[in-house]
Amino acid sequence: MGDATLNEWETKNELASKRIQELLRILSKSKMLHVIYVFGTIKDGLRFSEIKKSSQTDSTTLTRRLSELEDIGIIERKELSKNSTAVEYHVTNSFDIVKPILNSLLHYGLKEKN
Repeated sequence: MGDATLNEWETKNELASKRIQELLRILSKSKMLHVIYVFGTIKDGLRFSEIKKSSQTDSTTLTRRLSELEDIGIIERKELSKNSTAVEYHVTNSFDIVKPILNSLLHYGLKEKN
């Protein structure tokens, strides 16, 4: 393995590590797993009020969690019309990548200790 290849691998590894650490930091926030769970149960977009009701999260916390998920590319916010403040939130391809991991964590959490 040449030096350039090793350097490239180290750079990619460092970037991946930072992304994973950021995801774990965000996942550990209050009500985040509740919000993500709601997205995992739908096929279409969700309005703020639907997410709030399903996740049992207050408006302030939900606004923060949605913003954090949007910042890391797990969801995207789509305006429904130019003249309205109505928006929907949709999962991205990044959500599809982390969803099996989150499902595995859920199964782990539900499993009884031996």
